Amino acid sequence: MRLALGLVLCAACAAHSVSTSLRRDQVGSKYARISGYLATRGAAPGGSHMEKTPGAIRHDAILDEATLAKIDAQETCVDLVLRTDSAHDEPLDQYKPTFEINGTETRGVIENEVVSVYDYQFTGMRQVASIEGVSATQYIGMSITQPEEKVFRVIERRGLVCAGRGGNVRQVKLDVTHPSWDVADYNYHLDFVWKVD
Repeated sequence: MRLALGLVLCAACAAHSVSTSLRRDQVGSKYARISGYLATRGAAPGGSHMEKTPGAIRHDAILDEATLAKIDAQETCVDLVLRTDSAHDEPLDQYKPTFEINGTETRGVIENEVVSVYDYQFTGMRQVASIEGVSATQYIGMSITQPEEKVFRVIERRGLVCAGRGGNVRQVKLDVTHPSWDVADYNYHLDFVWKVD
């Protein structure tokens, strides 16, 4: 019983991750690219929370991508693309990119960063009138809304993230954690994991 309870508790605190397996000769190719969305850990109140887009905007407008770009004797590098709502935009180094290479943790260093801005139009609703009334025995409330054109701004940040550890690499994990976007102190994050044969 204790083992089952421990497994349930551990599953609730598990990190949000995406992974793939590839051959060493596929490093730097399209086969080394994986993608996912920032999310909180499952233990956050209400379960895991994933980033969303408003209106009818396609969810992949905020899809994050990482490609295991290079493994040599000195370093391991990942091409990283993070796309977020402008309200949650942060420079790549603020995500504190951290590598775990063959089980050993090391910090990631941003070698370059390119920023792009994309605007998506959508129709939202705007409140134009709100009426409230209170008496001794009841409350009455009413609001009137109308459609309104809005803009969802996505900030795309691209950069090469490297760790000063290379050689015979069998597994690479890159963790990116948003510094301030959270649900009850469970920060939005994403782990990218590559198993190299």
